[in-house]
Amino acid sequence: MAFLASCGIRPTGVIPGLQAPSGPVENPSPSIFWVADGQVVPTSRVQGSLTGRDVVALLAQGPSNAELQRGLTTEVPFDAAPATVDRVASGLDVTVSTDVSLLSPNAVRQIVCTLLAVQAVGTVNLRGGGHSLEARKCA
Repeated sequence: MAFLASCGIRPTGVIPGLQAPSGPVENPSPSIFWVADGQVVPTSRVQGSLTGRDVVALLAQGPSNAELQRGLTTEVPFDAAPATVDRVASGLDVTVSTDVSLLSPNAVRQIVCTLLAVQAVGTVNLRGGGHSLEARKCA
């Protein structure tokens, strides 16, 4: 003997709604990546919302006094800012104001990891000084 059970909800047709959101989702309190003991490390900072341009400028300015006292530094040169950041299909195109071929591996990681903490969008293409570093991930 088979029993049929029902929850009392009747089927309906398609219910129209609004367009689904698109584009990158910005993290309102992303990690900022500084250098400590030669390694790139994430740190929390009460910052509020950051844009890609803010990220490069912030990293180029260096850590706050409190962060410096904790042994945090930056390898992003001061002349890396200003930067432009554009959303592309694969992630972000970032053009800095210095030659990217002269950036240290830690400086590249600081920029890429902090940008991807702000907008988890895939990869970062860094450009500047006639050179480029393509499809970088936070690793």
